[in-house]
Amino acid sequence: MLNKQSIFFISIFYITNIFCQADYKMMMDDYSINFYEVCKAAEKYFETHDKNVKGSGWKPFQRWKNANEYKYYPDGDRSNVDPFFVEKEFNKFQNNNPKTLFPNGWNELGPLTVDSITGHYSPGLGRIEDFYVNPLDSSNIYLGSRSGGFWKTVNNNGTITWEGGSTDFLVATGVNTIGVSPTNSDSILINIRNARNGMSHGLYRSIDGGDNWTQTNFNPSNLGQGGLGTYFKIYKVVYHPTISDLVFIGTSNGIYRSDDNLQTWTNLFSNGGDITQITFHPSNPNIIYIYDNDYWGTNQNVVLISLDLGLSYSSSSTIAGNNDSEGHLSVSNDCSSCLYFASNNGVWKSTDQGQNFSFLSSPSQSCDGFAVNDTDTSNLIYGYLDIEQSMDGGNTFNQITYWSLGNNNHNASNFMDAYNNSQNYIHADLRVLRCINGVFYAGTDGLLCKSEDNGNTWVNISDGIGIRENYKLGVSQSNHYRSIVGSQDNGTSIKHKDDWIEFYGADGMAALIHPLNDDWMMSSHQYGGRRRTTDGGQSGSGCSPSGQSGSGSAAWEAPLKYDPNNHMRIFSFSDSVYVSEDFAVSWNYVGKPVSFNGTISEAAIAENNSDIIVISKGSQIDKSIDGGSTFFSIKNNLPDYTITDIAFDPSNDDIIVVTYARYQFDNSKVFITSDGGQNWQNITYNLGDMPILSVVIDHTDAANIYLGAEIGIYTKPMYSGPWTLYNPGLPNTSLKDLEIVYGSNTIKTATWGRGVWEYSLLGRNDFPSILLTEISNPPTQSSPKENMDQYVTSVVSYANTLTSVYVEWSENTPVFGNVINMTNTQDSTWVSQTALPNFPIGTKVYFKVFAVGDQGDTTETYKFMYTVTPFEYCSSSGTMTYQGNVTLVDFNTINNPTGKTQAYTDYTSTHSTDVYLNQDYDLIVNLNTDNGNYTYFAKAWIDWNSDADFDDSNESYELGSVTNNQNGQSSLSPFSISVPSNAVTGPTRMRVSCLYNGYPSACANGFDGEVEDYEIVVVNPSASLDDHKIISILYSPNPVIDILNIDLLETLSNVEIHVYDLNSKLLTSQKLRNVAELDLNMSDFDSGVYFIEVQTNKGYNKIKIIKN
Repeated sequence: MLNKQSIFFISIFYITNIFCQADYKMMMDDYSINFYEVCKAAEKYFETHDKNVKGSGWKPFQRWKNANEYKYYPDGDRSNVDPFFVEKEFNKFQNNNPKTLFPNGWNELGPLTVDSITGHYSPGLGRIEDFYVNPLDSSNIYLGSRSGGFWKTVNNNGTITWEGGSTDFLVATGVNTIGVSPTNSDSILINIRNARNGMSHGLYRSIDGGDNWTQTNFNPSNLGQGGLGTYFKIYKVVYHPTISDLVFIGTSNGIYRSDDNLQTWTNLFSNGGDITQITFHPSNPNIIYIYDNDYWGTNQNVVLISLDLGLSYSSSSTIAGNNDSEGHLSVSNDCSSCLYFASNNGVWKSTDQGQNFSFLSSPSQSCDGFAVNDTDTSNLIYGYLDIEQSMDGGNTFNQITYWSLGNNNHNASNFMDAYNNSQNYIHADLRVLRCINGVFYAGTDGLLCKSEDNGNTWVNISDGIGIRENYKLGVSQSNHYRSIVGSQDNGTSIKHKDDWIEFYGADGMAALIHPLNDDWMMSSHQYGGRRRTTDGGQSGSGCSPSGQSGSGSAAWEAPLKYDPNNHMRIFSFSDSVYVSEDFAVSWNYVGKPVSFNGTISEAAIAENNSDIIVISKGSQIDKSIDGGSTFFSIKNNLPDYTITDIAFDPSNDDIIVVTYARYQFDNSKVFITSDGGQNWQNITYNLGDMPILSVVIDHTDAANIYLGAEIGIYTKPMYSGPWTLYNPGLPNTSLKDLEIVYGSNTIKTATWGRGVWEYSLLGRNDFPSILLTEISNPPTQSSPKENMDQYVTSVVSYANTLTSVYVEWSENTPVFGNVINMTNTQDSTWVSQTALPNFPIGTKVYFKVFAVGDQGDTTETYKFMYTVTPFEYCSSSGTMTYQGNVTLVDFNTINNPTGKTQAYTDYTSTHSTDVYLNQDYDLIVNLNTDNGNYTYFAKAWIDWNSDADFDDSNESYELGSVTNNQNGQSSLSPFSISVPSNAVTGPTRMRVSCLYNGYPSACANGFDGEVEDYEIVVVNPSASLDDHKIISILYSPNPVIDILNIDLLETLSNVEIHVYDLNSKLLTSQKLRNVAELDLNMSDFDSGVYFIEVQTNKGYNKIKIIKN
C-alpha cells in the first residue's frame, strides 16, 4: 500500500509533468497551481526555446516572477489568497484611522511627455491596454492603462490635451477595457482591476465623460466571484453598436449579457470560459462573434457565433493550423460577410459570416494585435514587437514599424531625430489595435499612435499621459530638481528641472546620483546591468562589474548603492558584493553572503559607519561589519517571509527597519531592531496586513519612518504613535521606492503606473528649502584639486525671514562643527564668506549647509564630501590598433601637421601660442579616417580657468566630423573660439582629440582615435605688466643643480617670476621691484623639467629649465 508521502510525491510528479508540457502562461492565471510549479513549467519551456530572442516571453516571465514571489514565499501556495487582499486592507485602514488633512498634496513630476532622448533606443510613456475613439469626433478619445487608470482628451480653446486622474482614488488603478454607449459618448463603462495581478473589482460607470465614477452592480461580490480562491477577470466590456443599453462582458467566467445597461444580466456560459474577444457583424445587428481563450476548454480553434443578439452561440468550423494559439477577431464594413481571425500562427478569413475559414498567410511577427481596415479589406495590420502591413487582403505582409530608434529604417542621425521625425515608430509590444473610419490606432507598451494612410506612417498622439510603471528611484541631494528613475519596458529617465531626458532602454532598475555632483549618475537595467553618465545623461556607457550582470548573475532589481561617507565609492550587489573606488570605472570583488546562495535582492549601507552593510534574499538577511568582505546572519526572530526593503536610521547604525509584502493575514509587515539585528520587534501595529514594498527613515529629530505600500504611504515617528496615512493627493497605486532629499525637506516616490511624485516631509512643509548646493569645482575623479579654493553656494527658498545660513565642515571624518557663515549675494543665492580650507592631496572634506528661519525652523542638507586630488590633468589616450588620428592642429601661431606615432602626444613644451582676452581665434583640425570610408569626430578643450580640468562650461568645442579622408578638415573647421574675459592669465592647456563615430570625452582612454595636448598662454593686454611682448633674458646654468641666475639685462620696475611643472601647475611665484638680476633657488625642486616665466613692465619671457 502506498503511504501518504508516496501519494504526495506521485501527485507532484504528475502535476509537474503535465504542466511542463502545458503553456506556463495559462498556469500563471490559475491560482490553484503553486507559484513554484509555474516557475518550473516556465523554466522547462525555455530549455527548448531561446530565451534571448526578443519576444520569446522570457523577460515577461521574469517580470511576473519578480512581481509575485514575495507574495507567496516560502511555500508558493496561491490557492488561499484573497485576490482583493490589498484593497480590503487599505479600506480597513482608512475606516479605522481617519486621514490627516494637509494644506498641500503630493505633486506629480511625470514624465508626461518624451522631452529629450540621448541613449534611449525605445522610449515611451507607459502601457496602453485599451482606447476608444469617437467615430463622430476623432478628437474625443478615451484611454485605459494597465496601472495608470483612465485618461481622456479635452479641447482647450482648440488645443487637444490629455487629462487623467479621475480613477486615481478608486480601489485600484488598472483600466484594461472601455465600453462607450453608442448614443452618448459621455456614458462610459470601464473595468477597474488590480494593476499587479489583473483581478477585477467590477465595472465602473461614468455619465460625465469620465470625470466621476461609481461602481455598477456588476462587481465580484454580486457575481459571487470575490472570495478566497476565486480570481475573476474582465477582459472586455462592449455596448452593442446600434441597440441602446445592450451590454456584453467577456470574463474569465464566460460571457455576460445585459439588456438594461447592467441593471440585470445573464451568464450565457454555464461552464465558464475566457472570453477575450467580442466583435459585431458590420451590418446585421443579430450576429455577434466571440472568442473563448480558455486554456482548459475546447474553443481555442473556433469562433463562437450568435445569430440572436448574443442569446445563444454555435461554433464555427475548426480553424485548421491555429493549434490553440490565442485568437484576435476583426471585421470591416467593406465586406459585411467577412470575418478575419489572426494568431501567432497566421491569418485566416471567412466569407460566410464565420462559418468556415481559409488560411491566408503567416506573418513573421507574433500576434498581440490585429485589425482589418474598416473601409478597405485589402488592408490589414498585424503584429506584436513590430507591426506588419498587408495591402493584398492578407496574402503577404511587410514590416512597417521598427521598435528600436537605432534601426536604419528611421533614416535619422540620432534617437531624438528618429523619435521626432520618423513615421515608423510606435514603441515595442503591441497591446491593442483598431481601425475607425479608415484610420488605424495602435496602443503599445509605450504609446498610443495613429495612421491615416493604411499603416504606412504613424504619429504619436499620447503626449501628456502620466502612466509610467516605475521600479526604482534615485535622487540628487544637491539639486532638488534632479532625479533618476527606472521603469518597466521604458528604461531609465532623468528628471531635470524643466524636462526629462530618456537615458537608456530595457527595463530600468536601481539608480543613483552623486550627492555633490548631480551630473554624475548611474543607472541599471534588469539583472544588474549598470550604466554611467558624467554629463547629466547627455551620454553614457556600460560599467557593470565583469560577469556580474545577466540572468542568474544578479537579481532582476539588483541593488546599487553609494558609500554615504565616500561618494565616489559604489557598491554593486549581484550574487556577490563588488566595490568601485572610482565611480564604476573599475571594480573589485569584496565578498559573498553567508546564509544564502544566489543573488542579493535588497541591500542597505549604514549612514555613519559604511563598513556596516545589510543584504537579504527571501527571508534570509545577512550583515557585514567589514565593508562586505564577510557576512553573518541577523535573521534571528524575523519571520520566514520575503524581505522587500531594508533601511538604516541615518542617526543610529544599530537601528534597522525591514519590510514584508506577503499576501496573508499575518500582521507581520514591519520589523525594527535597535541592537544591530540581535533582536527584532514587530511594529506593524495598526497597519494590519497591508503589504509593504519600500521604507525610508528621515533625518529629523523624530526620525519618522515612511512606508511605501501596495496602496498608500504610511508614516510614524520612530519612538511613538500609530501609523498614519500620508497620502494627500497621491494616487492609489503601488509605491515601489521612496527617497528623501534632506535639503529641500522632500520625500519622493516611484509609483507603479503613475510616474514620480514628491511631497514635503512630515511637519516640514514651511521649513527653509535648500534647493541647490554646489562647490566651485564639483567632485570628479580629478577634482577638486589641491590649492583650488572651494566656495559653497546654495539656493534657499523660504516664505519668511532667514536669520542665518552657514556651512559646517570637518576634515577626514564627518563630525562637522567648524563654521563658515554664508552671505546672501542675490535673490535666494547664498555664498560662503570664505572658501573651505585647502588640505593636502587625499584629504576628505565633509560639509553641510544649514538654513535657520525666524520661526525656529532649521533645515540641514545631506552630508556632502569630496577628496582632494592632485593638481594635474586627467590622462586621455586613443589606441594604436586603428589609424584614425589628428593630422593637423592650426590655432593662432600653432601649426602642427602630424601623423599617428602614438595614441597620445604632449606638445605643451614644443607648441605654444599666446592669446588675448576677449579676442577671437580660428581653430582648424584635420583628421585621418583610418585610411578608409569611416567617420571620425574632432573635439577640443581649453582650460580657461586654469584649474587643471576641462569640466567647466564653455571649455569644450565640437569641431564636426570627417569621412573617408586621410587628411580632411573637420566639417566645422575653422571654428571661431573666443577667449573669455574672465580667463585666467598665464599658461594653460588645450586638448584636441578625435574618435570614431562620435565625439570623444576629455578623459577617455583606449578608444579608437588620438589625443594631443598643447600650451595656450592667456595674455591680458591691459595689465600693468607688459605680458604680450617677448623680451630677451639670460638664464644660467641650464641644466641647473641649485641656483638659477636670471639676468634681465636692465633694471626693471615691476617683475614677476612664476615656476610651473609640466602639467602647467604653478609651483611658486615672486614679485620684485627695481631689479636687474636675481638668483632663483631651485635646490628643493625634484629633478625634472620646469617652465620659468618672467613677466615685466616691458614684456615677458618663458623658458624650459632642466633641474638635475
